Amino acid sequence: MDATELISRYAEGERNFKGISLRGIILTTRNHPESSSISTIGVGASQINNRAQLIGADFSEADLSGAHLSLANLSKVNLSGANLTGANLSGSSLNGANLQGATLSGVNLESAHLNWADLTEAIFIKTNLHKADLSSANLTKSNLQSANFVRAYLIKANLSEADLFQADLSSANLKDVNLSAANLSECKMTRANLMGANLTEADLTKANLGRANLRGANLTDAYLNSASLVEADLYQANLTRANLSRANLSKTYLRDICLNGAHLTKVNLSGADLGGVDLSQKLLTGINLAGAYLSEATLVGALLMEANLSAANLSGANLQSACLIHADLGGAYLDRVDLTDANLTGANLTKADLREANLRAAILAGVELKGAQLAGATLPNGKVYKPSTK
Repeated sequence: MDATELISRYAEGERNFKGISLRGIILTTRNHPESSSISTIGVGASQINNRAQLIGADFSEADLSGAHLSLANLSKVNLSGANLTGANLSGSSLNGANLQGATLSGVNLESAHLNWADLTEAIFIKTNLHKADLSSANLTKSNLQSANFVRAYLIKANLSEADLFQADLSSANLKDVNLSAANLSECKMTRANLMGANLTEADLTKANLGRANLRGANLTDAYLNSASLVEADLYQANLTRANLSRANLSKTYLRDICLNGAHLTKVNLSGADLGGVDLSQKLLTGINLAGAYLSEATLVGALLMEANLSAANLSGANLQSACLIHADLGGAYLDRVDLTDANLTGANLTKADLREANLRAAILAGVELKGAQLAGATLPNGKVYKPSTK
């Protein structure tokens, strides 16, 4: 069937084109919105000057591989189980369309509209969805490996259990999206908007979330092993039981974050803002917190052996009973910090600011205090240190 016959039959009221072969069909527009007639038949393929209107048609299980349907109006069309491999649907409207189980690998959907579309278990391998609008679309269990979602709109879309391995979501708008249990390993999400996103149990291993907006996002039980979140905003994010082993969170904004049960082994938090955060009882061995902002943070009983806290700001922080054996606190701001019962054996406190710090009953064996400021600090024996006036 060619384009002329298809449009004619549709105009006559036919809607059932189930299982039809339309491989390579060309339905195009030449910017003549005033035209409503079929005016041109191209060599080897049919062409239509005006925007093709196929609203509500049934193309389930049809073969549309290699078809040219750019700018076509396919709203509420049934394309379930259809083969659209290599098709061009750029700028087309597929709002409310049914694409369950459809194959769209290598398809060009740039700037297409897929609001409220059902794309459950559809295959989108290496599909171009640049600037496409998939707001409120259902992509549950869909295969989106290596798909291009750069600057796409996925607001409130459902991508639970979807496979987005190595997909590019740079600068995409994913506000309030559902990505629970999704595979986002090695995914690129730089500058993406994930505010309020549901990422529970999502796999973000080695994903790049640099400068992403994750404010209020739910990352409970998520895997972020070796992920990069440099300069990301995680204000009020929930990272309960999340695995952040070896993740790079340097210069991230982490205020009012929930890290209950989170795994933070060898995490890079250099320059991160953790002001007021509760890290009590956390295993933070070897963690990099150089230059981090931890003012008023709670680290009661935290295990910070060999941690790098050089030049970190811990003013007013609570480190009662913390283990800081061989930790590097050189040049750190520890004024008014509570280190009661803390173990600082072999720690480096060179040039640290410990003014008015509480070191009562703290273990300071082998500690390096060269150049440290201790004015007003309470020493392990309970005495207040008074610098010599000579």
